[in-house]
Parts: sequence; structure tokens; C-alpha cells
Amino acid sequence: MTHRERIETAWDHREPDRVSIEFSISARDREDPRCERLVRLADEYADNFAGVAGYDWGFLGHPARRTERVLEDTGEYERIEWTMHTPVGEFVGIIRRPRFETGIEDYHWEKRYIEVPADLERILSVPLEPRAPLKDAFERGMAAIGDSVPVTGLLHPLGALVRSSQMENTYAWFHSEPDLMHRYLRVTNDYVIGAVHAMFEEGIGPNFISYAHEMLIPPWMGHTLFDEFVFPYDSEVYAAIHSHGGRFRAHCHGSCMGFLERFAEMGIDSVEPLEPPPYADCDLAEAKRLVGDRMLLSGNVASQAFVFMEPEEVEALVREAIEAAAAGGGYTLRLTGGGGGRGSERTSEQGDRNIRCAEAYFEAALKYGWY
Repeated sequence: MTHRERIETAWDHREPDRVSIEFSISARDREDPRCERLVRLADEYADNFAGVAGYDWGFLGHPARRTERVLEDTGEYERIEWTMHTPVGEFVGIIRRPRFETGIEDYHWEKRYIEVPADLERILSVPLEPRAPLKDAFERGMAAIGDSVPVTGLLHPLGALVRSSQMENTYAWFHSEPDLMHRYLRVTNDYVIGAVHAMFEEGIGPNFISYAHEMLIPPWMGHTLFDEFVFPYDSEVYAAIHSHGGRFRAHCHGSCMGFLERFAEMGIDSVEPLEPPPYADCDLAEAKRLVGDRMLLSGNVASQAFVFMEPEEVEALVREAIEAAAAGGGYTLRLTGGGGGRGSERTSEQGDRNIRCAEAYFEAALKYGWY
């Protein structure tokens, strides 16, 4: 089977020749001599979803241009001001970005763009204007991804708002400003649905993804708020995708176990990365029993622990995941975070351990993953 055929067979809840092995290699890792064997394994055996452009979502739906200014540079970290320039004015955020010996970039938000209800009112003060789908960019992306399964990023209005805001304030607005929140969601949701139809008309699709639901489950939101502010709006978007024969995949870290059935009911077709305890609460065998006939399940191999693990421990994780979820298709192996190549290393020793464990991930998948 080709890489794409293998994933699509599993997504159709049929058994391919072997379990798909999701794994992405960064350009940074390709240049590292320590990753030479890992690159070969990934190039030969990895079966991946790959992002392709489809629409410019701007800033919460408005066209936007971001500029940045260094406010402070201590040698150990930089404080950087990011300004979003939009038709409804400027929105300013500040990040603090440390410097690690390995050169990896990470940062902490000191100030986010949306701080008070008036900022959200500004977003709503000018209608969202539809833009032309990025057909040329989509076609270039399709040509570049080879045999991977294409997925196009979709704006999730509530997830994008939470990530753009002082988060504790936004969660409080569900209680103090419910009408404003519903008005924002109605306007932006209709905008997304219109964009979905426009993309399909241009031949963009059929698979879409968003990175939002991890912010819309515990400890952030419970079932009552989810059922009011997430379920009805998301269901409309996924129905629009399904009306064209498309599918939707959700990236959702965290404790999602109690929401998997709700995800399936509102139309999510695939979910990843399904983190196991102690990092979250996904019991993969139980997830397979609950929703394995309705969603493609991906993940459950806890790569955030690779910096502490030995290859034989990784082999055990992979074997257990395959035994729990592979039967009948509907499952792809996937790391749950920070394990590909050097991962999120902070030291060279951590990078070396990550590489050994990532190699063991492939070796175990090829040992236990054949149907």
C-alpha cells in the first residue's frame, strides 16, 4: 500500500496492510547527523497527514498583518511586542522568548491580544468580508506533500479567541457576557461555513483540521459550557464539510476522554493525539470501544516522556497501543508531543535520548503493526 492508501483505509475503518506510523521530520533534524538513521526510517515508513493552505483566516476572520518589535534583550531571553494590524484597529501582544543552548524556539505569553470585552466588540464592529480561497497555494501544497494525506487548516472561532486572549478573562465571559460570546460565535461561525463552501467550490479539500478543542474541555470548560458554546456551532461547520463529502480531524491535547462521544456526535471524524495517563486521561482501549467505529483515533504514544525513557519502554508503549486499538482499522500510531527527532530538547543529551526513542518507535511499529 502507499502511505496515503494506508491512512485512508484505516480512516474508512478497514484494516490496511499494517498500522500507519505518523511521524514528521523537521528540516532542522534532517540537517543533524545524529538523525541520519531516523530520517531514513521516516522517509521509508512514515504515513503522514500534511498541511496544505486553503484560506487566509487573518486575525479572528479579519485580514491582518503582524509586525514585531524587540522591547528587551537580556542575552538569556527577549521580550517581543507583536502587533496585529487589522481593519478594526491594532491588537498588541507581548511574548518572552528564552534562548536555549540547542537553539530551539519557545516562548511565554506576557500579554495577549484580546483583554477586555471592548476588544471583542471591536472585532464585531466591521463585517467579516469573504476572501478568495487560496487555490494556487493549495495546488502547490498538494504537489509538495507527495503521498501524504492533505489536511487544510480551519479557523475555529472559539479556539482562536481563547488563544488570542487573556484566557481567564474569556472563560469568565461565558458567564458575564454570554450574549456577546454568542454574537461573536454566530458571526464568525457563519463566516467559516461560507469559507468551507467556497473552498470546496474551488476544489480545496476534502480534509480539514483545527487546533482548538484542547482549550474547550477540562480544566477549562465542562459539559454545560461545551454544550452551549461549542457543540451547536461546531456541528454546523462539520455538517457543511460532510455535505461535500469531506472529513474533519481535531487536534486535542488534554483530558478528552469524557468528551469523545460528544466529539463523534457533533461530527468530528478523527481525533489526535489521545494522551494517556499521567499526562491526560485517554484509555485507548476504552476510546476504541466508545467511538472507534465513528472516528479515526490517532496517538497515545507518550513521547513527552522520551527524554526519560529507554527504547524498550517505547517498544512496550507501541505494542500496547496497537493491541488496544488497531483491530478493524480506525487507528494510526502517533506521538503525543515533543518526540520527533530531537523533539523539544533543552540539552544535547536529551536530544540523543529522543532520537533513540524515536527510532525504537519505528522499530516497534514494524515489529507489531502488521495485520
